[in-house]
Amino acid sequence: MEIRQPVAVKFILTETAKQEIIAEQRRQIEQLSNELDQIEEQGKAAIEQAMSQGGEVAKQVREQVEVEKNNRLNQREQLIQSIQQIQQLELGTEIQNMNVETVIDVRVGDDWTKVLAGSEIVIKDGVVIDIRRAGQSFQE
Repeated sequence: MEIRQPVAVKFILTETAKQEIIAEQRRQIEQLSNELDQIEEQGKAAIEQAMSQGGEVAKQVREQVEVEKNNRLNQREQLIQSIQQIQQLELGTEIQNMNVETVIDVRVGDDWTKVLAGSEIVIKDGVVIDIRRAGQSFQE
């Protein structure tokens, strides 16, 4: 019988990977800062326009602008913390990156705990260097 199973994809932190991650996160921080500036400008205009429709409408618009600003500020803060964490990690550390799905064969007599233990793919600088099943290196 074939079943679907998630596979953890991990990468080994190298200096190159570290710099790429930090550069991408800084790009995202810059994008969020630009969005904050845009929300601020558009929010002022929207609030002024809403004032002509009454205080309650202006209050709702102001609250919506604040929600959007807070969302971006929280995202930016998370990215800043992530950069700090990445900078502190030692080179060679395995980092969970994503999950993909695979199909595996399950047969009568298989050790269910090994089936449940799952699989991992380990990548270093864009190259698969190891495939593990139930924590053991696996060669196809």
